[in-house]
Amino acid sequence: MSPPAPPVTLPVTPQVTLSAVDTYFPDREVTVDDVLDDHGLSAAQLRVFRRIHGLDRMRLDPGLPLIDLLLPAARTALAAAGGPERVRHVLYAHAVPQVAPAGTDTARLLADALGLAHADAFAVVHHNCAQALVALDLAADLLRAEGTEGESALIISGERVFTPLIQLDYGLGQLLADGAAACLLTLGGSGDVIGSHAVHSDPRPAGEGERTGETGVRHLVATMLRAVADAGLVLDDIDLVLPHNVNRTFWRQAAKVLGIPTDKVFLENIPRYSHCFSADPLINYKTLDDGDRLRPGGNYLMAAVGVGGSYAATVLTRPPRPLATAGDRPSEGSQP
Repeated sequence: MSPPAPPVTLPVTPQVTLSAVDTYFPDREVTVDDVLDDHGLSAAQLRVFRRIHGLDRMRLDPGLPLIDLLLPAARTALAAAGGPERVRHVLYAHAVPQVAPAGTDTARLLADALGLAHADAFAVVHHNCAQALVALDLAADLLRAEGTEGESALIISGERVFTPLIQLDYGLGQLLADGAAACLLTLGGSGDVIGSHAVHSDPRPAGEGERTGETGVRHLVATMLRAVADAGLVLDDIDLVLPHNVNRTFWRQAAKVLGIPTDKVFLENIPRYSHCFSADPLINYKTLDDGDRLRPGGNYLMAAVGVGGSYAATVLTRPPRPLATAGDRPSEGSQP
């Protein structure tokens, strides 16, 4: 009788972590009243945006080149890579399909300006304002499949409000502003662990269904719950939802369908910045992280909707604080 075969040990793929996030906004701040007045809205319509949807201020700078909006946050996030040679991919996530003149490779321009000529650089688009979370999913998969431990992917998100036609959608309660965010994903790095992603596209034609009404809320909630389940969690395990900043009305509806209190959705940046295309969840993350409001051991759910039927959600877990060792404890008789 032959001896039993030795057990097969499968290689353990290191976790992908969110190693750094940074944001950038133009200095020029305007009020929602100013912007909506330029669009010819009545006083009653303006009150809907302020009192119902919760908008107040936003950043807009018509003279700021796109590349100058994107590079500051990208440079700061890149500094956490441990050297530019560790960055394997650069992804530029944008919601509007055309953000530069035809033939311009904005992703390549960004990578070269950052000293990342060796990295693959490409744009990801067609999921509209859910695009940054879709890019997180794609970058994480690329690192797991192709990278080695310690290698990174840089995701850059943001775009200019370059025409009034894309700025305002009264029916959706959507008012777009200038803002950018960048994040560094690392295979086996330090930082918040990416637990799961879920992405859903509604196959129906874009004109059908209420994309940010009841139908859109149901699709988003289903996507969020799938991300939570895929992370091995339940909704009660989620400390806070980090949303896209479309408006307060939509997220109150979503919270009701989820069965969670509205204050479990971070809405404080809606009156500060309005809706910055697909960069919103990363902008919200940065605000909370800067304020020490992401607790060790906590679970956080990013979620976003793209007009046209795209829905995305990502679960992040902040590692717990390491246990104190004997060397960390104050010696007997020392002052606290």
